[in-house]
Amino acid sequence: MNDNFENQDFEKRTDYDRILNKFGISKIDEILPRIGKENIFFRRGVVFAHRDFDKVIEGIEQFRDYAIISGRGPSNDLHYGHFMLFELIRFMQEKYSFKFFLPLSDDEKYVFRKVENLNIAYKLALENAIDIFALGFKPDNVRSYVSSMAPRIHYLALNFSINKTYNSIKAAFGLNGEENTGVGYYSCIQAAHILHPTIDYNMPVVVPVGLDQDVFIRLTRDIAKKRELTLPASLYIRFLKGLTGKPMSSSVPETCIFLKDSEKMIKRKIINAFTGGRSTIKEQRRFGGNPIICTICDFFEKFFVKEDKKMDEILRKCINGELICGIDCKPLLTEMILTHQKQHSNRKKETIKNLDKYFDHEIDLSVLDKEYDAI
Repeated sequence: MNDNFENQDFEKRTDYDRILNKFGISKIDEILPRIGKENIFFRRGVVFAHRDFDKVIEGIEQFRDYAIISGRGPSNDLHYGHFMLFELIRFMQEKYSFKFFLPLSDDEKYVFRKVENLNIAYKLALENAIDIFALGFKPDNVRSYVSSMAPRIHYLALNFSINKTYNSIKAAFGLNGEENTGVGYYSCIQAAHILHPTIDYNMPVVVPVGLDQDVFIRLTRDIAKKRELTLPASLYIRFLKGLTGKPMSSSVPETCIFLKDSEKMIKRKIINAFTGGRSTIKEQRRFGGNPIICTICDFFEKFFVKEDKKMDEILRKCINGELICGIDCKPLLTEMILTHQKQHSNRKKETIKNLDKYFDHEIDLSVLDKEYDAI
């Protein structure tokens, strides 16, 4: 769902099997033949695990309607790590006819002090929504809302609050008791986001998340059990590597590429990116590179290079020393990102015209920057 409680870097953990077994999560390989490999997120292991998605497939085969949900906490612009997640959702929606629910969690960012006030979060929420919907989502297949402006969500959260003790929330998130009261209560709001489609529309839900966010899924499933609701299913994705070699984070701009980054900024970030290359061209030609640790290669494999033959060629040439990071791969990724940004900017024009159709409540477009008038 959202990106708080990042106290454990699961992406760097090597004991995935132990974590999956501990929390009752299954590897996606077991049901991959039923899903198919037409999408690179499944074909290349970006989606690597699930909980109860086999039951979702069975329900779909019986013509039951499902919802897919992923929140967006508006504290900054979107970067390509976020973008990858919503591309996955768009594919899943088209494949399985899911209804897409998008809570824009301004309340979360406020209680966690990621934004100074709710007005800032509201403006960012609309801007983030434009970027997300411009991926190709259709208004009639989307239900979106700014969380603080959704009384129904806070009504459900209040109802759910009696199903959780403070000690259970404190233990789940490692709270020390010094946090503001909104931090503990937010897990109830998160549960309301997830279970809202099931309660109000009779749609069981699928939630794509990173493994570090599974704590929210577990807490919500506990509430669903007590309320005798269909338990939310989940899909688990591997994150894009941060450009510095450290985890990608909006609060560390050098680790990621934002959709609003200028051409100059993109070139600077990519040229400085951590790779698996050697210290000199001579060594690279002789010993080859290491694509496993390369952030540039990670962008290729998880998002930008869709053709398997092309991806295999890049990997082979990297290992054989035929590709030089600064001469071949970094300029290629730069070109791909700039092309993608231009195409995305063109799609945003139509999205802005119809933005109000995506929301369950009225929105105020006057808060947007003037740059959106020119799009």
